[in-house]
Amino acid sequence: MNPSMKKVSFSALRQIAALSLCLVFGLAQAQEDEAQYTDPPDRAARLSYLEGDVSLQPAGEDEWAAAIVNRPLTTGDNLWTDQHARAEVEVGQASVRLDSNTGFSFLKVDTDTIQMNLTAGVINVHVRALEESEHIEVETPNLALSLLRPGTYRIEVNNGDDTTLVNVREGEAEGSDGSQHVIVRAHQAATFSGTEPLVARFSTPRAPDEFDSWSFERERRDMQAASSQTAQYVAPDVTGYEDLDANGTWSSDTEYGYMWTPTRVAADWSPYRYGRWSWISPWGWTWIDDAPWGYAPFHYGRWAHVRDRWCWVPGPRHVRAVYAPALVGWVGSPRVSQFNYAGVAWFPLGPREVYVPGRRFSPRYVERVNVTNTMLIRRTVAEVYNNRAANVTYRNRVVPGAVTAVSRATFTSAERVGDRRVRVDSQDIIRAGVAAGDPQIQPVRESRLGTSEARRNVRVPPRPVVTRQVIETRAAPPAADRPQASPSVVRPARPVPANRPQAEEIVRRLQEAQADQDRVQQRQQQERRQVEFQQRQQRGYQQQQQENQRATRQREQQQTTTQKAAVQQVQRAQQAQQAQQAQQRQNDNGRAQAARPSPQQQNRPEPQKPADKKWQTQKQ
Repeated sequence: MNPSMKKVSFSALRQIAALSLCLVFGLAQAQEDEAQYTDPPDRAARLSYLEGDVSLQPAGEDEWAAAIVNRPLTTGDNLWTDQHARAEVEVGQASVRLDSNTGFSFLKVDTDTIQMNLTAGVINVHVRALEESEHIEVETPNLALSLLRPGTYRIEVNNGDDTTLVNVREGEAEGSDGSQHVIVRAHQAATFSGTEPLVARFSTPRAPDEFDSWSFERERRDMQAASSQTAQYVAPDVTGYEDLDANGTWSSDTEYGYMWTPTRVAADWSPYRYGRWSWISPWGWTWIDDAPWGYAPFHYGRWAHVRDRWCWVPGPRHVRAVYAPALVGWVGSPRVSQFNYAGVAWFPLGPREVYVPGRRFSPRYVERVNVTNTMLIRRTVAEVYNNRAANVTYRNRVVPGAVTAVSRATFTSAERVGDRRVRVDSQDIIRAGVAAGDPQIQPVRESRLGTSEARRNVRVPPRPVVTRQVIETRAAPPAADRPQASPSVVRPARPVPANRPQAEEIVRRLQEAQADQDRVQQRQQQERRQVEFQQRQQRGYQQQQQENQRATRQREQQQTTTQKAAVQQVQRAQQAQQAQQAQQRQNDNGRAQAARPSPQQQNRPEPQKPADKKWQTQKQ
């Protein structure tokens, strides 16, 4: 071997060893840094429809309050539909519909698991799609029912005894009490009774009742939304996208791609203006919009101000979107002109602007919640997050009317913002700058439960419905992961891990993480190429439309010219015919006049007739 090559090889090996050692300790330090974080789930449920008296008990609370549309739901939240009431909950690609006198709660809602408790009443669950890693389970007092396939399921709990009725219209489910497992297939009904042992009796499905008919109508709406224009531009697991087609229009922009513009909004409307703020653990301050369509555009994507109108720009189509409580930038406590104390102000984030959560989560979560909702480079996310949004220019901050401000009392008491917003001088906004993350304001009782009016005359479920136990085949989330009633915004101390991972394991994890990042970057490049291809197609389609319009106008002009020429020709023929007829009448009149005798001829004596030749002979 050449000595110089040998030196180079040993030098390269030393460099590789040093780099690997740096990577090992760097990843170990990163794991130490992330050990202090408890990330929120990637998705939340949405209370999408209410009818009648529906009550909500937030996780960690003892009181009940009136439920409101568009309120995000998560682990530990309880719902009660009173007599003659109904409700609908959307989570991912599943919809849960509650009949009257139904006790319902979420045991767990995270990236891959949806665990629901049904202690009384009837629910219809419609699952549009189910990935291999996802698990959807409904737990009743004597049964844990796993939904194995997409389909429609009706589950009913008997209030008098431990009996659960399961009707599988489409799909497949598995019922279990922990020791026995029973499969219920499509077009089958089963009654599960008892607990030890669990007895299953199969029967013919009953005819649909009024609640089933109402659920089918809502399900038909979901199926129509799956083939709508919105479904072409928005990821299918973006909760609430079904409401967009009926409440807005889609257009294309050369800078942002496809955008959605709402219709029928107030003259002074701006994103994150007509609604309220609420404290929902584990995210913190969360926006709840008043509009019936106001869920997807306020928890996913970004808002852009284009051609004097607000347009919502969704995230990448083929990436699972991560839920965010409110994608806004916060103005750093400007002085409110109408009141002589500091208020709270915010504005909608624009495309390619980094969202910085108010609470400390892991850098990986911050990366996911950004790159799945707008086109961003990971390095940009890390820089903005580590610098806490310092020296960042935000487009929407300077848009007239984009900043909304309220008093601190309005912000923390869950009052409607639109009626109570206050005027803020533009110079105050400029001097205040932009704050990194949510305002560090402790929630109060109203922040979690709503106003006093929302808690007045609330329908509370019977105590047996609340305290009734259910069968759990999967462990509930640990207490540390469950939302607390009064979370603190104080940063916890960093724990020191007992053991560092082994070097080989760290390198392997690093390689896997790099491979994952490469795959995601490849998907993003494919998304960008697809967007560019769609834009080119749109431009080509527009050009083709313009050419077709020009050709149509030319044909119409040619037809008009031909028609005019034909009309003129007919008119000339008619004029010639009329002239010929007039000349004929004139000639006829001339001949008639020539044949008539003149007055002199009429007075001239008649010539004598010649004499008879015989008479003339005799006379001679």
